[in-house]
Amino acid sequence: MLKNNQAKFTYKDPATLCRFVSEQGYISPRVKTGLSQKLQRKLAREIKRARHLAMLPFTQTV
Repeated sequence: MLKNNQAKFTYKDPATLCRFVSEQGYISPRVKTGLSQKLQRKLAREIKRARHLAMLPFTQTV
């Protein structure tokens, strides 16, 4: 999804984080995102932080 692993993940940008969360609320795996292990951990940490602060829902409702 991202080129050259140039990722700037922050919990303050839920629109970017939402791309990496499935409709059921699962965080996309590394195989699908194409991120390194370090960036995948950072992505997961920021998604969980955004969920905790209610900036991102735990599940996607349609």
